[in-house]
Amino acid sequence: MLAAVSVQAQSSPTVNLREFLALVERNSPELGVSQQQRAIAEAESLIAGAYPNPELEIGRGPWRSRVGGSGGTASAYAVTQPIELPSVRSARIGAATAGVESAAAQAQTARLAVGYQARQAFFEFLRRQEDERLARENEALLAQIRDRVLKRVEVGDAPRFELVRAESEALVAQNTLAASGLRIEEARASLRRLTANTLPSNFRVSGVEPDLPAVPPLPDLQSEMIAAHPALRALAAERERSQRRLEQERALRAPQPALRFGEARDPEMRAATLGVTLSIPLWNRREGQIAQARAGIDLVSAQLEQQRVQLLRELDSAYARLSIAQRQIGTFEAGLLRSAGAALQAAEAAYRFGERGFLEVLDAQRTLRAVRGDYNQARFDRVAAWLDIERLRARDPFKLETS
Repeated sequence: MLAAVSVQAQSSPTVNLREFLALVERNSPELGVSQQQRAIAEAESLIAGAYPNPELEIGRGPWRSRVGGSGGTASAYAVTQPIELPSVRSARIGAATAGVESAAAQAQTARLAVGYQARQAFFEFLRRQEDERLARENEALLAQIRDRVLKRVEVGDAPRFELVRAESEALVAQNTLAASGLRIEEARASLRRLTANTLPSNFRVSGVEPDLPAVPPLPDLQSEMIAAHPALRALAAERERSQRRLEQERALRAPQPALRFGEARDPEMRAATLGVTLSIPLWNRREGQIAQARAGIDLVSAQLEQQRVQLLRELDSAYARLSIAQRQIGTFEAGLLRSAGAALQAAEAAYRFGERGFLEVLDAQRTLRAVRGDYNQARFDRVAAWLDIERLRARDPFKLETS
């Protein structure tokens, strides 16, 4: 028996929050994608800073003199070096630099989303475990009530109708307990998906509800979020990149020069040339590219305002949910839980002495079950709202204050 328990404990590893977050950070595909996108942006910055390569032309062929009819070989070569205007180059490099900043901010946004999704899922698992514990206690309590009613029916102190009601309530409690177990398996599957299925299928979690620090007033949170949230920084960088692209398109309307040196040889002569070639913007004045760049600036500006409004709305909602949950918890802990438990004990005692009916015991039991369930819901609603606020404040989700 002891060996079987030992094998079961070894086959069901226990994971705490710190270990779980480390697995998510190391194995999350979303984080890997965001890092690769940042690497691509950094490579594009290198491309933008590169100088154009020179072009080499080489030719060789037969040559024949017009005077004497003598023949030979003629050859020619030329080297052309495009010269990039400083206005074009600086605008292109500026756009690439803004792209790197945008990719870095987007990577941080993905880190916030994945990290806080993982923390929410972890505490959701703990909540499901607590729900199962309450369901198990409720099932055991109703089983005891059913047994008591059965004894009273057998001795003739209670009608058989009460036994039917007690058995029905016990079956409902058993179904609730079974449903709680299924919800735990669903929460366990969510945790495995966040770690790219690196966790075993039968793992357990250990942890408690965190001690939540005091939250600053809502106006302070709004200012902090607008200044720190990476989604806003990413869109601001995208707007800067669009402005740089507009500058680049305007600069490309000017003639783009290229320096050319060439030499031609045959048996009778040798000629060297040095000149400049220019691209003349005669047919294409880049009106379409300039209009597209302007529209891109307007689009990103609208997206930035939309994102700001959305984040403020999310912050307002999270702050309100946190306040509501805190008030609910205060009401429960001020005496509602204790009163519901005392009411059930009194109803059971009165029923045993024949002073009250069985239905009053069931009503008191349902009240206690509802109060406990609502209290459990409020506790984890408070944690969920607090995590949303921390996400909006752009706090690193993978760094825990305490072990």
